Amino acid sequence: MKIRNRLLSTSGIALCCLAMLAAGCANRPQAQNDRQQVRQQAAPSQETRPLSETEERVEVADKAAEKIVSEVPGVQSANVLVTRRNAYVAAVLKGGQTQVSQDVESQIAEKVRATDANIRNVYVSVNPDFVSRVNRYVDDVQAGRPISGFVQEFSEIVQRVFPNAR
Repeated sequence: MKIRNRLLSTSGIALCCLAMLAAGCANRPQAQNDRQQVRQQAAPSQETRPLSETEERVEVADKAAEKIVSEVPGVQSANVLVTRRNAYVAAVLKGGQTQVSQDVESQIAEKVRATDANIRNVYVSVNPDFVSRVNRYVDDVQAGRPISGFVQEFSEIVQRVFPNAR
C-alpha cells in the first residue's frame, strides 16, 4: 500500500511539472534552438516511441542518475525518469555547455542501460526548461508530495521535447 501511494504521489508531481513545462514550451520563441539541444539515443534496430497512455508508471531512477554524474565526464548533474523501456535524462553539462555531444550522449545511454537492462531507448535533453521540470518532479517525489495527473502531461511534454521519437 505504501509503495502504491508513493507511485501515485510520484505520478501526480511529475504531471504537474510537465504541465508547467508544456505551458513554457508553447510560448518559447527559441523552439528550433531547443530542438537542437535535445537528442535521442536508441538501441540499434529498435523503433522508438514516446510515452503512451498505457504506460502509466513513471519512476525516478536515482541509481542511473548517480552513475551518469560520477562516470560521464562533462556532466554536472542529471535526473532520470523511466517508463517501461524508455528512459528520459535531464542533464546539466559542466562549463555551461548547451549542446550535448554524440559521445557524451552515448556514454549517458550506456550508463542508464547498465543500471536497467530493460531500457531500450534513452532520450537525453540539456534543454533548461526540461531539466527544470524534471528536477522539480524529482524533488517533489523525494519530498513525498502528491503528483496526480502527471503521466498524461509527461506524455505530452515528451512528444514536444523529443519530436523524433516514434
